Amino acid sequence: MPVSTMQTAMLPSLPRHPSSSRVTWELSSVPSPLPWALMSWFRKPTSSPQPPAFSSRDFANICNVVLMRYGELEEGIDVLDVDGNLVGSSRIAARHALLETALTRVVLPMPILVLPPIVMSMLEKTALLQARPRLLLPVQSLVCLAAFGLALPLAISLFPQMSEIETSQLEPEIARATSSRTVVYNKGL
Repeated sequence: MPVSTMQTAMLPSLPRHPSSSRVTWELSSVPSPLPWALMSWFRKPTSSPQPPAFSSRDFANICNVVLMRYGELEEGIDVLDVDGNLVGSSRIAARHALLETALTRVVLPMPILVLPPIVMSMLEKTALLQARPRLLLPVQSLVCLAAFGLALPLAISLFPQMSEIETSQLEPEIARATSSRTVVYNKGL
């Protein structure tokens, strides 16, 4: 693997590969405690851009919701009229419930991943943390805990637990089974 002259200057103690006049390193000659670090340091950057962490996490959350609640998509979820009487089981309401749950799961980690780095970058500049670097880890833990405490109620409150849907949007048999204009369903978590 070719190594730049700057990297060569930074690692002067490593031997050159004997079969080449170019500046290359044989990873087997690297001292044993650091081969993994050097391999990641010398790794060539990929030509294709990596997907952002948010989109990968969001895709995983959506797949999780759909796979765990797939039975609801096939069988439907119970819908209730205004008086709380069971009207029937609706697959369309299940689709709406899964969509709301998936959006909740997408929003849930955002404050947890965004707020702590912003808050910590401001707190690290304070005289207290610069004078006492051992407080950095406990303060960061408290900031993360506060972000968790903020994110969960925020995400869960995006949609009501008992969501309403018009009967005209549901299956015809459910629309005929009730005189109510809207019915409610439990969206789940």
